[in-house]
Amino acid sequence: MSFSGFDNRGRGRGRGGPRGGEGGGRGGGGRGGGGDRGGGGGDRGFRGGRGGGGRGGRGGFAAPIQVFSDPNSIITPDANITKIEDDYMTSTAGIGALKLTASFPPRPGHGTLGQKLTVFTNYFELKSVQDLNLTRYNVEVSPQATGKKLKRVFELLLENPEFDGVASEFKSLIISRHPLNISDPYVTEIRYLPEGQDEPKTNAQVYRVRVVTPTTLAVSDMVNYLRATSNTSPVFAQKHEVIQGLNALMGHSANIRPNITSIGQNRHFTILPRDPSNSHPLGGGLESLRGFVQSVRAATGRMLINVNVSHGIFLQPGLLSNLYPQLGFGARHKLETKIKRIRVALTHLPGSKDKKTNLVIPRVKTIFGLASVNDGSGSPNPPRVSSFAAGPKDVKFWLSDVPLSAPKGTKPPTKKKQPSTTNLPNNAYVSVYDYFKHKYPKIVLNERNPVVNVGNRENPSYLPAEVCKVLEGQTIKRRLSPEQTKNLINFAVRLPAANAKSITTDGKVTLGHGDPNLSRFGVSVSAGLVTVPARQLPAPGVRYKNLAGKDFIVEPRDGSWNMRDIKFHTGSSIDPWTYLHIRSNRSGHRDIFDDQDLLSYTVKEFVKFLNRSGIKAAPPIRGPSGYFPALTMVDGDDYANDRQVRHLFTAMSQASAAARPKFVLVILPYNETAIYNSIKTAADTGSGIHTICVVGSKFGKEQGQPQYFGNISLKFNLKAGGINQTVDPKKLGIISEGKTMVVGIDVTHPSPGSKDDAPSVAAIVASVNHTLGQWPSDFKSQEGRKEMVAALEMMFLGRLTMWQKHNKNLPENILIYRDGVSEGQYQILLDTELPLIRRACAQKYPANQTKAGFPKISIVVCGKRHNTRFYPTTEQNADKNSNCRNGTVVDRGITEVRAWDFFLQAHTSLKGTARPCHYYVVLDEIFAGRSVKPPHKNNADALEDLTHNMCYLFGRATKGVSLCPPAYYADVLCTRTRCYMSEYFDPVESSSAPSVSSTGTSQVSMHNIQVHEAIKDSMYYI
Repeated sequence: MSFSGFDNRGRGRGRGGPRGGEGGGRGGGGRGGGGDRGGGGGDRGFRGGRGGGGRGGRGGFAAPIQVFSDPNSIITPDANITKIEDDYMTSTAGIGALKLTASFPPRPGHGTLGQKLTVFTNYFELKSVQDLNLTRYNVEVSPQATGKKLKRVFELLLENPEFDGVASEFKSLIISRHPLNISDPYVTEIRYLPEGQDEPKTNAQVYRVRVVTPTTLAVSDMVNYLRATSNTSPVFAQKHEVIQGLNALMGHSANIRPNITSIGQNRHFTILPRDPSNSHPLGGGLESLRGFVQSVRAATGRMLINVNVSHGIFLQPGLLSNLYPQLGFGARHKLETKIKRIRVALTHLPGSKDKKTNLVIPRVKTIFGLASVNDGSGSPNPPRVSSFAAGPKDVKFWLSDVPLSAPKGTKPPTKKKQPSTTNLPNNAYVSVYDYFKHKYPKIVLNERNPVVNVGNRENPSYLPAEVCKVLEGQTIKRRLSPEQTKNLINFAVRLPAANAKSITTDGKVTLGHGDPNLSRFGVSVSAGLVTVPARQLPAPGVRYKNLAGKDFIVEPRDGSWNMRDIKFHTGSSIDPWTYLHIRSNRSGHRDIFDDQDLLSYTVKEFVKFLNRSGIKAAPPIRGPSGYFPALTMVDGDDYANDRQVRHLFTAMSQASAAARPKFVLVILPYNETAIYNSIKTAADTGSGIHTICVVGSKFGKEQGQPQYFGNISLKFNLKAGGINQTVDPKKLGIISEGKTMVVGIDVTHPSPGSKDDAPSVAAIVASVNHTLGQWPSDFKSQEGRKEMVAALEMMFLGRLTMWQKHNKNLPENILIYRDGVSEGQYQILLDTELPLIRRACAQKYPANQTKAGFPKISIVVCGKRHNTRFYPTTEQNADKNSNCRNGTVVDRGITEVRAWDFFLQAHTSLKGTARPCHYYVVLDEIFAGRSVKPPHKNNADALEDLTHNMCYLFGRATKGVSLCPPAYYADVLCTRTRCYMSEYFDPVESSSAPSVSSTGTSQVSMHNIQVHEAIKDSMYYI
């Protein structure tokens, strides 16, 4: 498991971590922290920026700003690149309007708005000699091999002298500087030889390897294409192949060094010698290593290498016996799952010496599982295992004169060496404990430690945990616990200058940028990071009402503001409503609201706060019995708690009108994933009641209470149909005309720890008017890990109908922000999703509008799962956390002039290194041909400014967020749907499996996860 995204604590939201409360971190974290999107949950969204200005801030003393400096970097951006960009735009001015199709529109210009500045970026320049051609060969291996075995087959192939000096990604291709002197096809047979062994076994697997189809990769031609200052040159057809070949070349050094472990093809971690500053224990037998991810990128005028810090999750190396308590010694079946397929070195047997390196290679085995009563049941003398996961005294194997059935690694010696085992019987059963006691008396075995099987079920081979040393660099793929996630975030979150320094020092060493083999291939890597031109866009004023009900503008400072003494732009009513107090019987837990007077007082104060904020709220209603709803959680019994919650919300929904609440404030004893899932599922899908969850200790704490109340009120108002904030209509460009519907689409996929048949879920949100204050939604489950939205036609029809309901007409323009699509899927998106959108429109729009070209559609793909980062070059351009200031936009230097894209860091990161969002226009029918209004000088200005200003309209926060709200809301909805399907995404290991079709596809019933009719058209998902 590897992460390069835990570098920005923007209080975002989480997919697939422990949940509780209403906040969270994206990916692996909990619902209470660790995201990277800015302004989200927890109790941090209702506050200002730096103290002393605007509408108030935190004040206090800020840590000194740290700005990265590098003697190998040139601060001034490369003037030659800027000239190529400018010359290209000059030569192609006006040509974009002549483009026959709207897909992949040309860049309409570079942005001009904002304060100009220069930033570092985590790219190195990849330089090449003139007239550089490389040769690529495809490699076919049969029978099929994968993972480490496939890599080893490649290593054995490259030992042949014909392949001296080549590079490979050890998967499917070989790259050479010049054509090789081999036949086409070149065919050879390779007998599999594990690393460290001198000769293959007699029964070793034989692989047939074919090296075929030499192809010339014209690297210099591609660089010349990137340097062209007009679009008269044809599209460079080999772009993908050249980048793929260069990635193989650049990753070769890290892939072949034994002290480097890799995750995938481009994430590399130094495991030996161990550097304490780049490793950190996470608990539970896991550790995180700091490594690096790299990829070759094409940019205007040059090739670049993007390098970022990455954090991998690995098993802690060391004796397995020492690891057992951390892995969870008590739950044996879970323990087996955690150690299955772990590679261990045998400490009781001597290793073999590698003839090439003269290094001693330990004997390595792979753990099949723990000893089981069914092991070797078909053998003549099957093992005797008293129970699953038995210890060494309770696992016995047959010890024979001719050791046919003795476990590998515990075989008795030959008769010449028999004296060392004279106290052991021959042709009899002997326990693992007794065998090691006599054969290796210095090794002390713990009779309680489960014995491991390093063979298989049919032919088991037993070893005690005390002789199994877990090897370094073994990654894991499972969900982290909340505590492990917290430890990972604490280790991974660092100031931008620290990450930049790691990249330019440790990164270059780990990735092998100084490898002499690169020069033999005619390429080299620049010594320092690239600098690029940037601009800081001004934040828009945010509109609310003052206490007298008049329009009031708040000026953000450092990208945030507070709502002291002001009201929501458009208030709402939540009556009738109530609160639900959930206690817990967890040992040692103290509930702040055991004091019922404090609970009553806090609720009264909260009601006052809601009314002051513009939300009409009467005192909470009581249930039919005259009391406020309450229940007590049974610690550790998720099923009992779920039954209680469902029963209670069913009773609420069936109560008389006077006792039936529309809103319920749920006061939780602490953050708890399972109870949160139960509440949201019961309320959203079963009862049609809005719920807002809070943690009692925070809700009742006097210190910081206004901020916490404010954060809760943001959600109440949105769910009730209110509008929290707006901006000056002029700041929203085309949207202010009231004829443009803005849409957000995202898809969430199963995460580590989900069931194999867990589905993916597609989510869509859309605006209903020009204020962008309300975003009704829809979602559908679909085949797992499928990114393209299968049911988009029906989902889109619903959004058009909703717009029509609010506006009495259909939108002339539809601006779509599509999250989660990788670069390689841009064309697939246009080929699969766009036709479904057009079919939906064809069903709604009359023929005359369709004939007139309506609706006009633009699609902007937005993504944060990339590795581009920016670092300020001066203290003046840095924020208080040493990041670039909010509003930083980059569309030069690392982009391609032929494409329309830009990077935007709209938010202020609370901690760590800010991650900008990348926006790429794959379709444009809206902006093309429209006249540009001042202050914009081109449509690049128009889109960048519009996108940035919208980031101040995310209703759940009082700050600019890092992802444009349409995509952000769709993302939040994806998270909510995971609650409804927690049996798939957060399975309890002892629970029964769901129904599975013959194809293995999850049969999730949409009927079971339909949102209740009473709330489905609201922002219930906030």
